[in-house]
Amino acid sequence: MTKTYLRAALGALALVAVSGAAEAADMYRKAPPATPIETPVSVYNWTGFYAGANVGGEFMRDRANVGGVVGSLNAGSVFGGVQAGYNFQNGPWVFGVEGDVGYGRPSKTGTFGPTVVKTQEGVNGTLRARAGYAVDRTLVYGTGGLAVANFSTTATNLGGTERAQSTRAGYVIGAGVEHAVTNNVSVKGEYLYEGFGSVNNAFVAPAVATRQSLSDHIVRVGVNYKF
Repeated sequence: MTKTYLRAALGALALVAVSGAAEAADMYRKAPPATPIETPVSVYNWTGFYAGANVGGEFMRDRANVGGVVGSLNAGSVFGGVQAGYNFQNGPWVFGVEGDVGYGRPSKTGTFGPTVVKTQEGVNGTLRARAGYAVDRTLVYGTGGLAVANFSTTATNLGGTERAQSTRAGYVIGAGVEHAVTNNVSVKGEYLYEGFGSVNNAFVAPAVATRQSLSDHIVRVGVNYKF
């Protein structure tokens, strides 16, 4: 009987020892690594109406023929204006239309033989299509369309002084980069070339004819608010 009790006690001790070792092994077992939580990628959408303002430089180019004497009347000035438009995005491609109006005052005076000629530009506006490629919040685009600007030419010689004004319609092409700083506010840099063809003036008081080939380079930065 004693032997039987002894065997039972030894068996119980062995079972307790095995259970304790198993629990200890579970305690020191390394926990599995946590599965990282993926952060969703934010993709900006350019679709919508927007409006804003811009500032930069306007560089007028005037190739003039005054009474047979040829020369250049080139000038630059600070340029500022406002713009508004609409974008539509399809995948990474963005298409839109934009209109803008601005004002600079490039002015140049030159002497052509006995005649002094002054050319000056005033209000300038464009209506353009835009097409570009967007990488999330950054849009690279090309643009082109209609340009309209006001020019004045003043001629002076011994015969007197006379001034002629004209509003010229031409074409505009350019390119730019725009970046969305927030969901509503974006900033851009843009270059435009405008061609207005030639304008002819026949002055009576100075008794001289002029032919001027007019164009513009505009470099500017701007800010837009998307509604």
